[in-house]
Amino acid sequence: MGKAKEQGFSAEKIESYDIHGFWVRIWKLLEPSHKQIGRLLAVTFCLELMRLVGPYILKLIIDLVTNFSAAEASLMLAYVAGMFLANQATSLLAFLQDKKIFKILVDVEVYLYSDAFKKMMSLSLGYHEKENTGNKITKIQRGLTKIDELLGNFFWEVAPTSLQLIFTAITLFVIDWRFGLVIVVFAIVFVLLTIGINKAVYPFRKARFKMEEEASGNMTQAIININAVKSFVQEEREIGFFGMIRDKIRKQILFEFGKILRQNLKRNLVIDSGRAFILISGMYLIYQGNITIGTMVFVYTISEKALLSLYRISRLYDRIMESAEAVDRLYYLSLEESDIKNPKHGLKPKSLRGEIEFKGVDFAYADSSLKALDGVNLKIQSDCVTALAGPSGGGKTTVVRMVYRHYDPTSGEVLLDGKNIKDYDLKGFRKFMAIVPQDVEIFSASIRDNISYAKPHATDREIRAAARVANAEEFIAQFPEGYDTLAGERGIKLSGGQRQRIGIARAILADPRILIFDEATSSLDSYSEKLIQDAMDKICKNRTVILIAHRLSTIRKADKIIVLEKGKVIESGSHHELAKLDGGLYQKLLQLQQMGDVD
Repeated sequence: MGKAKEQGFSAEKIESYDIHGFWVRIWKLLEPSHKQIGRLLAVTFCLELMRLVGPYILKLIIDLVTNFSAAEASLMLAYVAGMFLANQATSLLAFLQDKKIFKILVDVEVYLYSDAFKKMMSLSLGYHEKENTGNKITKIQRGLTKIDELLGNFFWEVAPTSLQLIFTAITLFVIDWRFGLVIVVFAIVFVLLTIGINKAVYPFRKARFKMEEEASGNMTQAIININAVKSFVQEEREIGFFGMIRDKIRKQILFEFGKILRQNLKRNLVIDSGRAFILISGMYLIYQGNITIGTMVFVYTISEKALLSLYRISRLYDRIMESAEAVDRLYYLSLEESDIKNPKHGLKPKSLRGEIEFKGVDFAYADSSLKALDGVNLKIQSDCVTALAGPSGGGKTTVVRMVYRHYDPTSGEVLLDGKNIKDYDLKGFRKFMAIVPQDVEIFSASIRDNISYAKPHATDREIRAAARVANAEEFIAQFPEGYDTLAGERGIKLSGGQRQRIGIARAILADPRILIFDEATSSLDSYSEKLIQDAMDKICKNRTVILIAHRLSTIRKADKIIVLEKGKVIESGSHHELAKLDGGLYQKLLQLQQMGDVD
């Protein structure tokens, strides 16, 4: 450990790795394949038994040849025929084994990927905001890759070899207890050495996996934000930082596997000693007349296979332990619980009025000691336009997240149509809502697919109608491929105003009862803002609309304006009422914007 610290390696203080718990976790992850695995192990059991038949028949042939007589020629031919049939039976069982292994591996890959993606989709927004995107993807991909490798190694190598060792030891004890004792003793010493080295390197493996996730996370962030990287000429910085992390990983790998390779010298010594003891024991027993030359050949053949298998198992065990940390991360991801609990028998309304009320709502984000909402009481009337105004960090977006139930209050309650929002089925009430955020999420797909995301089975007529209302058709028609134009990753081929109008068209197509605009025009030019403002005016009728805006000019027509500051409701009323409120925050913000001091 001292050496590790000198070289700058970080190893967590872990006494030992719970290998039994690891196999229990793997078994739980593979629950859908339990029956298939049971049948595979039965075939493997028969196969490894059959593998002993050929060498045993060879022993009988050698004994016949040693004391050959013409009268036993037919018996020798029968042995040869028996050996041929045994080998063919072994080949058939091996074919069945391979077929079952491939079936299991393919099935496991399909359902584990599906389960992991399903888990990601089910976790709350809070989990996704605190976990780096690259880390999440790496965690899933590495875990699934390692499980695939582990299962292949286990089914093709570890299980057959372990059974082979057991059958070999039993056979050797039957022939002569001394042979059996040699195999058992050296096998135990070998296994203890293997377990010992893997316990020693496990903390370093865990540290390495964390570094690899960090490297992947940084790569993902740099690529996602490539526009900022290039705009601020930070390519060399990003390359240097990534290279520094990879260099740490390289040193960690060399240190880790250096320890394993040095331990291999001890394991080789155990194998060679086992061979020597088998040969010495065999020669002694032949000299004593206790065994025949054929028996000696049989003993050496199966013991050599067993000792080589033992070494192979140790290498596979090293690789299994290499997989352990990645598999554990995937397993613990499968146990992650969403912060937002969906009630089992939640309300699934057929329609909503869209009335929203906050009663004494407090809320603080997990990584902050400050309250994002502090004793908030407010009411949003149905079929009205309610605007949320105030300085940045006042709690406006947090209010919207509470309405969507992306987060739950730490105290107080949010009511939807007079009922606690926690009593509703999540999908049951969210399907009546739509949001147009400041930065509209655009998928790497066609414009048609992006608009229809809220309603996948929408007709072409419905999509075009939504685009017209959103004032999006004017720019879509200018593309050679029209609605089939690919938007590019995160909508990179579209301008900010174009992305916003696609977002509005998507919201229109959803036909929501509650429609939310979160800073929908804050970063646009005057022309784009005018088009989007016109689109908003068209679709705000007969809905509950929530507007969040810094530009107070965009919320003048709202039926009600609620002003928030530092998580508290400071004022509420119409634009005219608040504009006349002397000393009020809204009046101050309005004056500053009219003077041009703030946007």
